[in-house]
Amino acid sequence: MEPQTRPIRAVIFDIGGVIVKSPFLAISLYEQSHHLPSNYINISLSKHGSHGAFQQYERNEISYTEFINKWTLELNDVTANNKAYLEYLTRRHLDTRMVLPRTLRVDAQELFTRMMKVAEEPNECVVELVKWLRRCGYKVAALTNNFQNDEGKVQVNALAKLFDEFVESSVVGLRKPDTRFYTHACNLLEVSPDEVVFLDDIRKNLSAAKRLGMTAIQVEIGREQEAVDIVKRIIRTLGAFEPKL
Repeated sequence: MEPQTRPIRAVIFDIGGVIVKSPFLAISLYEQSHHLPSNYINISLSKHGSHGAFQQYERNEISYTEFINKWTLELNDVTANNKAYLEYLTRRHLDTRMVLPRTLRVDAQELFTRMMKVAEEPNECVVELVKWLRRCGYKVAALTNNFQNDEGKVQVNALAKLFDEFVESSVVGLRKPDTRFYTHACNLLEVSPDEVVFLDDIRKNLSAAKRLGMTAIQVEIGREQEAVDIVKRIIRTLGAFEPKL
């Protein structure tokens, strides 16, 4: 967190991994059950930057069928994925001599279904934080990289009423960590970035928020209450409105 000079007037929340359980939990379990190295699928997912199937689907640039077909190819590209994973091990100063897959048979549709299922479960302490902030007079928004599929629409319908604004990558055509996406949310809330606390579970998304001047809080799996406590401390010391019990 950077020193804050202007009073906080709004809080922006990620959805997956913050308001609801992290889809990364499903990825980790899939890796374990299929004897893949830890974080292998995440590295495959991120190695394409903003141009991979997952990222395109989050911007609503491709259909569900196109997404599954393209993501299947990406997930099972053993040469490219092993290369990316070795680079990841090197960056983290981990043992690069580990045995990597010779073949891959990742079922993209099954994996995606598991991810969406995990994300149905709310992090109750964070949901209660949203409600508390609204009672105190703060503006709250969701800023989510999501999908225009049936599962995504059901989740939006269930969660949107919690927020003043529900800002979706699949609607806006931008996704985190593109700073234009964050600025769009601030404009909807009628606040400047330095009046915002931002919560996310992904570091590069938090880094983008910091560059804009937001106070960024990382929400880690299993440590959601710690993030809630940090936000409440910030509100009590730097908030524009009087906290309520």
